[in-house]
Amino acid sequence: MAKSKLEEALEKYLNGNLELRAGILDGATYDDGTPVAHVAYIQEFGASINQAERTGTIYRSIRKDGAFNKNGRFVKAKNANFATEHSIPAHTINIPPRPFFRSVIANGKTTWSAILSNGIKNRGSIKGGMEYLGGAIVEELHASVMTWTSPPNAESTIAKKGSNSPLRDSMRLSRSFSYEVNDDQG
Repeated sequence: MAKSKLEEALEKYLNGNLELRAGILDGATYDDGTPVAHVAYIQEFGASINQAERTGTIYRSIRKDGAFNKNGRFVKAKNANFATEHSIPAHTINIPPRPFFRSVIANGKTTWSAILSNGIKNRGSIKGGMEYLGGAIVEELHASVMTWTSPPNAESTIAKKGSNSPLRDSMRLSRSFSYEVNDDQG
């Protein structure tokens, strides 16, 4: 007896020939070449990073009357007209865990099967349903990063960046989510 297209699609899915991958896919990097996935891992699970003693440059902007612009707050090098070198002692940077990814997975356990089912129904195939689910997961990851607030940034980070927006400094993380559906049968 010949199988229906739905039976063939379900068999392909159940046999593992169709795979959905969602998250930060290979190739996403920051401008300095650091992989976004590496930074995301550190943010997700937290880390303690030992910094050796070093010299650093602080950039500021001075007005024509000799007073500091922005009450002496640091500025980017390209906006500075005054720089000072400082010795920075050895120290440890503690980054608290911000499980933006695991929270999406935990919430998805209760919703993803319905999203997949709707996707299959609306798109007419298992692969179309998985693509629909992949898009939904990407949206959920993006929303998780864009709304993450706890724990907040350290006071020193807030002073340096001028805001308390954990996970959103460069927006590279939130723009790096993607998905792919692999079908090894073509």
